[in-house]
Amino acid sequence: MATDLASRTEDVMLTRFWGGKDRGTCVQVTPTKFKHVSLTRKQAAKLAQDLMLFAAGMETEEREV
Repeated sequence: MATDLASRTEDVMLTRFWGGKDRGTCVQVTPTKFKHVSLTRKQAAKLAQDLMLFAAGMETEEREV
């Protein structure tokens, strides 16, 4: 089961999913408007925070509005 995670980076979605026994829990980074990711330093810093929270097992699930 995949779960959308909160992202501090505009136009970037983060999705947590099970990658199987060998890979374990994974995160997918999906740009919502483009086929590539191009970030400013500020956006990169925010995305890095999200990824570090994921790595530490402290990510925040996205809330439905």
